[in-house]
Amino acid sequence: MPPSSFLVRPLFAGPLDIVGDVHGEIDTLRSLLRNLGYNHEGIHPQGRRLIFLGDLTDRGPDSPAVIELVRELIAAGQAQSVLGNHDLNILLGHTKPENKWFFGKEYHDDQGAVVPQMLADDGCRERVCDLFRSLPIALERDDLRIVHACWNDAMIDLARTENDVCRLYEQHRERIAGELATLKLDPLAGELQHQNDNPVKLLTSGSEEKSDTPINSGGKIRYERRVPWWNDYNGPFCVFGHYSISDGQPRGNSSAFCVDFGVGQRWKERRGGKASGFNSKLAALRFPEREIVFDEGEVRKL
Repeated sequence: MPPSSFLVRPLFAGPLDIVGDVHGEIDTLRSLLRNLGYNHEGIHPQGRRLIFLGDLTDRGPDSPAVIELVRELIAAGQAQSVLGNHDLNILLGHTKPENKWFFGKEYHDDQGAVVPQMLADDGCRERVCDLFRSLPIALERDDLRIVHACWNDAMIDLARTENDVCRLYEQHRERIAGELATLKLDPLAGELQHQNDNPVKLLTSGSEEKSDTPINSGGKIRYERRVPWWNDYNGPFCVFGHYSISDGQPRGNSSAFCVDFGVGQRWKERRGGKASGFNSKLAALRFPEREIVFDEGEVRKL
């Protein structure tokens, strides 16, 4: 079986622009690509290429347009992408408030307001699933690693020679369920085992642990919290998304860095009357330069 069909695949050689979670923000993505120097066909004059960190869809106004653009870039050999947890939910048929667009339903926020989104039709749904089924769960080369949420060597090894992310997810979901059936664990401990022992879950949505206090997350009370795995990471430079940097505090260090600057929350800023100068941003990390380029043109050194 060729490496190009595995869930862990070789990463492009050469200089790259690694794009954080897009979340359906098509106009913002186009603005970012222009500021990175790409033309309308996705070609860069210096031969750079694009890497997407997953979570292409949900929350923003036009997830189908994002899918079409990324699909065309991949087909042209100008981009690679890994699978994110939002993308995985769609593949598995797990309905969430934020992916109602995929199932042809309006998305209402917790105040009951309709969040404007382009709804999918049958043809769109087929193209979305075709793309997500084709994506790896991680990309790697000697000096760089790419994953949506968490790089874990043991879980990467479990996925390395697999080629069907849904089958891998189900195999481990069933295994864990069987193990839990013989144990007397409280429900939260069981949920954490499903999260942390399933390679697909861990790599796309990260490690979690029991929280000392309840956490209000998106209006839902949770009793688990995300583990900052990058604090203990020791390996080639790893770029990831998922952990929205909406509080201005970077996630990562000199060995690993998060490029999700919270654009998935931009719809809330628009509803509050903003049309530019957003606090939530879409960004790309230039590698090997380690510069961050934002959708409105700002450039920062890492």
